[in-house]
Amino acid sequence: MNEPIVELTGDSLTISDMVIIVRDNKPINISKEAIMRINKASEIVQDILKEKRRVYGVTTGFGYLQNTPVSPEDAQKLQNNLIISHAAGVGPEFSRDVVRGMMLLQLNKFARGHSGVRFEVVSLLLDLLNKDIIPVVPSQGSLGASGDLAPLAHLSLVLIGKGYAHYGGIQISGLEALEKAGLLPVELTAKEGLALLNGTQAMTSIAAIAVADAEYLVKIANLATSMSMEVHRANIDALNPKIHQVRPHEGQIDTAGAIREYLKGSKLVRENIAFQDSYSLRCAPVVHGATLDTIRYVKRIVKTEMNSSTDNPLIFTSNTILSGGNFHGQPIALVMDFLGIAVAELGNISERRIERLLNPTLSGLPAFLSLESGLNSGFMVAQYTAASLVSENKQLASPSSVDSIPVSANQEDHVSMGTIAALHTQRIIEHVQFILAIELLCVSQAIDVAEIQDKLAHTTLEVYQKIRKVIPMLHEDRELSPDINTCVELIRNRRL
Repeated sequence: MNEPIVELTGDSLTISDMVIIVRDNKPINISKEAIMRINKASEIVQDILKEKRRVYGVTTGFGYLQNTPVSPEDAQKLQNNLIISHAAGVGPEFSRDVVRGMMLLQLNKFARGHSGVRFEVVSLLLDLLNKDIIPVVPSQGSLGASGDLAPLAHLSLVLIGKGYAHYGGIQISGLEALEKAGLLPVELTAKEGLALLNGTQAMTSIAAIAVADAEYLVKIANLATSMSMEVHRANIDALNPKIHQVRPHEGQIDTAGAIREYLKGSKLVRENIAFQDSYSLRCAPVVHGATLDTIRYVKRIVKTEMNSSTDNPLIFTSNTILSGGNFHGQPIALVMDFLGIAVAELGNISERRIERLLNPTLSGLPAFLSLESGLNSGFMVAQYTAASLVSENKQLASPSSVDSIPVSANQEDHVSMGTIAALHTQRIIEHVQFILAIELLCVSQAIDVAEIQDKLAHTTLEVYQKIRKVIPMLHEDRELSPDINTCVELIRNRRL
């Protein structure tokens, strides 16, 4: 195994680090200072047990049962019961990336030294991540307050030799996965089950991956826009820096600059002419730029959450134990709703550019970019697919964070729905990947039909050639679904 590329300290994990770790199986370790903090907090919990002090979650029940005392002798059973009873999730599994992200974020939370778990527990979770043992975690069941209780319970089951996991390419029981990897389940003690369950690690894992994917989608949207501008011989006066400097939103300025850069050397776009293009071309810097500004804001919030203590109660080195609400997912819920709306707009405006490419009255090209219209339908129904995804995104972008429902006998009377917001945003991003793939296919076909390959800018020609390397021009009708899926893989694998 290679040397770890990231050492967890509890306060320095970045989104780019996280994406590399969860997607590329890069190993990690925990800093010596973090291990010292973990051990100190664990010692404080053990002192509470010896002193028989009444502390929420350590020597009491949970939630509505907070006033029910629990003897130190029953602490172990209590923590195990907590994991088992809360594993009530349903629905499709979280993806491998999301579950690995959950494990990473749990480890980073523990590294902060406010959770009270023994390093033995942390070490086993670290082994799961580094050995690529992926717990089976259903994606539905979290309200996003008290944290992601159900998802984190399913994640934690494997630590105590229960539940299920993917290991070596197959799904097996959690205990069997541990045995095959040469590991032993852990016996939880006071506070540890609660520390494993309280937190926003499911929603934050989805959020961090979504931010990284959304950042890349802006680049793809700018590339697709540049190619569409060339096909339409657009007026690039709309990209003039003077226009954007007098409305100085950073995202707008940066987007206009990126599209100008992509179009360098193009023999197709025009300037200094009395002609205005449609909004889907002329206003792309404004629309894409607003999305970029949103992503940058969301990124800051998500990075803060990734490096936060989000369980309850929290343990401090002064032997102070405080109960609060850091497990409440409102910060992530709000920004995931915001990110979903922003990314959906990339899809909305892309679908309008697709329409312009396919409509002969707007493009001056054959209808639906078919060489023999009538006999062939060309890309007609590809636009239907894009329109369908755009329409579904409008429903998914309806905010989840404004919803709440009380649970736990009204003890937990306001919840964030942050995980639902994150899941919706993840789905929106997937849809926009398809929409942009369709635009790239249509614009590549338009370039072929118009025979303008030799007039493209260097950058857009390179993108066109990468697409044509794996997807040939449409000479007569064929199934378009495989082409769309191939183009989406180019986007998802960062090959454009």
